[in-house]
Amino acid sequence: MIVQNVYFRIMKITHFKNIDSTNSYLQNLLDKGEDVADNVVVTDFQTSGKGQGKNVWQSEDGKNLLFSIALDMSFLKAEDQFLLTQMVSVAMINVLKNYLPEENLFIKWPNDIYYKDKKIAGILIKNEIKGMMLGTSIIGIGLNVNQTTFDENLPNPISMKMITGKDYDLEEILLAISCQLSAVSNYVNRQQTTDNRPCITFNSQYTSYLYRYEQWTFYEHEGIVKEMMIIGFDKYGRLILKEKNDREVVCNQKEIIFS
Repeated sequence: MIVQNVYFRIMKITHFKNIDSTNSYLQNLLDKGEDVADNVVVTDFQTSGKGQGKNVWQSEDGKNLLFSIALDMSFLKAEDQFLLTQMVSVAMINVLKNYLPEENLFIKWPNDIYYKDKKIAGILIKNEIKGMMLGTSIIGIGLNVNQTTFDENLPNPISMKMITGKDYDLEEILLAISCQLSAVSNYVNRQQTTDNRPCITFNSQYTSYLYRYEQWTFYEHEGIVKEMMIIGFDKYGRLILKEKNDREVVCNQKEIIFS
């Protein structure tokens, strides 16, 4: 059941008490040919919240921020879609640093948001491809806000309230993130030039927050646990690591496991 429809700037925000998945809701509308750009769908509870791959996103009813936003990214080349991942990740940090110590906020490649060594937010992006360009991108975000107990099977969750002891207004944070995502999208659209200035800007910001960047740490790669260092990423978003013998390893998602 829909609780309310409100408009924030040019964005339409639709609030559900519960829904299977906010990403799926927008994707279904897009598949039917509807223009969903600038739509935000938020819910108190998801029955089939989606994470990366086959993972699910678990959340206590009414305690956290669960939403998806659709953005028109038709100005971005399909081959540059990792820039969107960087944009969204950096935007999340830019909002959260207003509530939490910035020095403890990180982006765990490719787009999990960490507080110290614990996961506070997950991001799932699905891009529509139209020829050589993107079309509409649906960005699903789960942010742990006021929940203080989690399923013991979850590896390392943390919430804003667990960090500060404070309760937070979910709508305030939703509007802050939506506004930030709209702003960075508009910025990249305006700044598209042959020198790829937005790419340079977000590469720098993303790298500055990258979890375990230039630190020797153990990872599992090709079934072997070994000590490696993250040294960067390529334009397609593949992670680049260095082994102790200086051999470089380039990994897609699921090809490397953080120990």
